[in-house]
Amino acid sequence: MESLITAFQKELHTANEQAFQSYIQSFLNIWSYEYNSLDEIPFEVSNLIHLSDYDILTDQEI
Repeated sequence: MESLITAFQKELHTANEQAFQSYIQSFLNIWSYEYNSLDEIPFEVSNLIHLSDYDILTDQEI
């Protein structure tokens, strides 16, 4: 789990705006596949997702 989170955080540091949403969606797909749920996404990841212009976890614009 830790390596998945670390890789995701590194990708986001180098992402432009177009890639940012793609990286988030890819992470959520992998997490959902590995853990069969999006319920227990670590705080450091959910915080990054909620900082985006579009909150994919709740499907609400912020």
